Amino acid sequence: MSHPLPQDGTLSMRRALAISLASGVLVVGLIALVGAHPDAPDATERSRGATQSYDCRRATGEIAIDGRGDEEAWRTAATIDGFALPWLRDQPRPAYTKTRARLLWDDDYLYFLAEMEDSDLYADVTEHDGRTWDNDVFELFFKPSREQPGYYELQVNAAGTVLDIFFPRRGSGGYQRYARDGEFHIEAKVARRGTLNNWRDRDTGWTVEGRIPWSDFERTGGRPAAGDAWSFALCRYDYSVAFEGPDLSTSAPLSSLKYPDFHHFEDYATLRFVGE
Repeated sequence: MSHPLPQDGTLSMRRALAISLASGVLVVGLIALVGAHPDAPDATERSRGATQSYDCRRATGEIAIDGRGDEEAWRTAATIDGFALPWLRDQPRPAYTKTRARLLWDDDYLYFLAEMEDSDLYADVTEHDGRTWDNDVFELFFKPSREQPGYYELQVNAAGTVLDIFFPRRGSGGYQRYARDGEFHIEAKVARRGTLNNWRDRDTGWTVEGRIPWSDFERTGGRPAAGDAWSFALCRYDYSVAFEGPDLSTSAPLSSLKYPDFHHFEDYATLRFVGE
């Protein structure tokens, strides 16, 4: 799940019900972030994420972070649009939500752009590092090293609120322990196609554009070199009065899971940093 760890070790009844309705499976509590799970993947299953790979190309020219994504540089970026619910064995596409994302890099930043369909724009969390997963939110997970345990969770909701966390080890503590540990310097802008927090009208979607300085990744070595590869997942929560529970989706394979868990980095895809 995108909520890093429940504060009391269990999910609330509302979140458990919402996730079970959205994914078609019954989720009882948050599973597998600490200790073994009876359905834990074996070594063969854990390698599946490495078979799905995307190029992160060098940005050609400057990118203005304004939520528009209309620079020529974005036209050269690889498209990431296969968002699915892979814990359901036939890997269906989200019932109501489509997403198209792109990633670029240069000497100073990692850039991201996501264009999302959304018929009911909802985001009422405005505090930095607040509970943005309870809103329409776009999430980025990056694990620079497959050998080292540390990884990052970054979120931007439809109101433009940012959450940024570095987890030194999965299962070593939850949201409250790490959300305000260390400074991040993410810049993100949102453009909405509709009216925020008005469930009575019909919206069409929203776009988020942002950049992350490499200094924010210093805990795991900072800027990659051309040819390096990270594990990553892009994910969404979409809430709406048109359906029950959040519509969950991710670009990562997560093919060994039987339940939704966006922190299962063993099944992330590979992001390869391409040189000029």
